[in-house]
Amino acid sequence: MRQAVHRITLCLLGALCLASPSLAQDLDDILQAKLRPGWRMENGLHMAALQLDMAPGWKTYWRQPGDSGIPPRFDFSQTEGLQALEVFYPTPQISWLGRSRNIGYENQVIFPLQISLNGTADMTLTGRVEIGVCRELCIPVTLDLATQLSAQAPVDALIKAARAAVPKPGTGPITCMFSPAEDGMELKIVLPAPKRSFDHAAIELDNPRLWVNTPRLERQEGQLSVTANIMTPTGQPMAIGRDGVTTTLFAPSGAVEYHGCSAA
Repeated sequence: MRQAVHRITLCLLGALCLASPSLAQDLDDILQAKLRPGWRMENGLHMAALQLDMAPGWKTYWRQPGDSGIPPRFDFSQTEGLQALEVFYPTPQISWLGRSRNIGYENQVIFPLQISLNGTADMTLTGRVEIGVCRELCIPVTLDLATQLSAQAPVDALIKAARAAVPKPGTGPITCMFSPAEDGMELKIVLPAPKRSFDHAAIELDNPRLWVNTPRLERQEGQLSVTANIMTPTGQPMAIGRDGVTTTLFAPSGAVEYHGCSAA
């Protein structure tokens, strides 16, 4: 089987390099990246993964990085015979730097890739991934990767474990209400109070031009409310589709994820 190969492109502003000479170190000392070729599942889909290994003190980000950071971007559109590809994000860690919240991964993260193929033969998966790796400052990195996907490969236990670490689907009714607020809007999400205690939440919208601040959680009268401000480009309220609201609740024991919400 052909081994995964990668090319890393490092892009830094000249001023940043001058301000922090330590960032000029070899990127291979900071980050190792590879595609794990995975296995062909009984339903005909193929499960592969992107594995990132980072040096101590370095991290990368979840799809919603928090108050700062660079979310990952995946592009495997150049792969011949590819019908569709879904990226799964294992439950991240949440940390604070002063009053700034970061959502991401330290040391190692494996992103499972569920792939729908044209046909059943072996194929080459080729893609480009853009991520940020951060310590005191963030470095934007472009990864060009490829690996051979074999139809006869065995199950990869590391990928299987990463897939099991993805937030579980939330159940039960969930409502949301938008109202005007300074610099944009306020979004309030309400759902039945879960049995376990969630101490963090993240809200994502399907419009990348909108920024959502760190949500506030409040539990009372058998309900859990998640409230956050949304900054809009004009500072004025705008139409937002409820189907495009994703709410993730985090607890020490794991996370649950809700897609969409209904009117209150």
